Amino acid sequence: MKRLHLIILLTIATLSLSSCDDFLDVQSPVSLKTEDFYSTPKEAEQGLTGIYNGLLPISNYNMCMSDLRSDDVWTQPADDKQRDVVDISVFNPNIYTISTLNDAWVDYYKIISRANLFLERVENLDFPAGESVKLSFMGEARFLRALAYFDLVRYFGRIPVAIRTLTSEEAFQLPQSESREVYDKVILPDLLYAAGNMLEEPVTCDNVTAAAGRATIIAAKALLGRVYLTMAGYPLYDDTAFPLAEKYLKEVIDYAETTGKYWEPTRERWPHIWISDNDNRYHIFEIQYIAQKDYGNPMVFMSVPNVGTEYVSIKMGGYGFTWAAELASVYNQYPKDIRIDYTIDPAKKYFTKFFEHKIKRSELGYGDIDGQIIDRTYFPINYPLIRLEDVMLMYAEIVGPTDAGVEMVNRIRLRAGLPALPETDLADDKFLQRVEEERRRELAFEGIRWHDLVRHNTYIEKVRNKFLNQTVDGDGNPVNPQYRKYVNNIQPGTYLYPIPDTQMKARPGLYEQNEAYK
Repeated sequence: MKRLHLIILLTIATLSLSSCDDFLDVQSPVSLKTEDFYSTPKEAEQGLTGIYNGLLPISNYNMCMSDLRSDDVWTQPADDKQRDVVDISVFNPNIYTISTLNDAWVDYYKIISRANLFLERVENLDFPAGESVKLSFMGEARFLRALAYFDLVRYFGRIPVAIRTLTSEEAFQLPQSESREVYDKVILPDLLYAAGNMLEEPVTCDNVTAAAGRATIIAAKALLGRVYLTMAGYPLYDDTAFPLAEKYLKEVIDYAETTGKYWEPTRERWPHIWISDNDNRYHIFEIQYIAQKDYGNPMVFMSVPNVGTEYVSIKMGGYGFTWAAELASVYNQYPKDIRIDYTIDPAKKYFTKFFEHKIKRSELGYGDIDGQIIDRTYFPINYPLIRLEDVMLMYAEIVGPTDAGVEMVNRIRLRAGLPALPETDLADDKFLQRVEEERRRELAFEGIRWHDLVRHNTYIEKVRNKFLNQTVDGDGNPVNPQYRKYVNNIQPGTYLYPIPDTQMKARPGLYEQNEAYK
């Protein structure tokens, strides 16, 4: 993690197959018994860093399991190349055996099990620097645990919930919880605790301001707003969550306006958000990456096709995801939108938002870091999990075409070089459509669009249209008839992924498979 300790050792009990005495070697092997760890506040601080370290692969899952599933991204189907990304993007009903799903399951539960162990050990640990430091540490751990459970419940639905360390025997007996129970048992209690105990500026165990990169009370409130808005939509449809989402999102916006944080006001400066020199400056919370083996942003290589050495010296070989025609039409409404050229390569149409190549850095006045990019695991740019722009647009969606809602949308539009919304766009339905379009332009390739489609329960219609639109050319003539077969894969219930096959087989009969994959 950038500017945080990277070499740590944590002892955890995972929810899959490991026991309470197993060791997780994050980077450097050290012999250390579980009962000997977390005996000092300094060790607790190292342990907290280890929970954050579990976020490293998450950008990859946001891309593969969220963006690829949406109508923003096109992945060329190829029956002779059945990679995980193809199976996910075409809604293959037999994807329960693919490694991406199992890896995501295991990696999220690693975060959870690290947090569980941390909270149990730190609970009874004395902090000479003060109780507030201890409570803020625990708040951060619960924030990270809630974040992991939130993604798991959105991807898999009914999942097992543990809020303490488990032995192997206990793990093999832990049943699934209903989706609503996951929110009520752990996500909401954890985030409410975090919002009540975390700090505006995280501190070290000695109560000194910590290096940038850790979550804050504002991140907790922003995530609470997102969680409540998600609960208000499909499939829970909890109307009581709307005012709670509004409350927390408004608090985040007010804080940003008062402090001037998280916002770059000019059109010319928007592209600078996506340069690693500005990490931890504009986003409310981001995954930390550095130019070091296995500590770089994994999604960069995955998403960029092979390009020339004028971009980067190493040979790229990602899967070549390109913008879908549906996203292109949204961007092309305003060709002078500054975000287009710094989100999409204008020639090859692949996503460049996180590809910090030599040309981009030179254009924006930054020095060459190509020598640091030794292989695909070295891309240093951070990945945002919560941005102010997302908060502003969620808030606008809730409050509708009020003065406050219109102001949020126009602030983002005007910065990008778009005109303010005309009066004709301020009717309720039209305004919500404009909010949705602005979310696509501003937040493209940040793992947001798929969850929006699910929340609005429009994923079946809109993703089916993505494939149907590929079966005709610009004049309406039939082409690519083979894509029609993928339309039928998008069925009710496919807003969830199947429980990974490895988990289903760990103890047959313990878990029930999601309905669309039975």
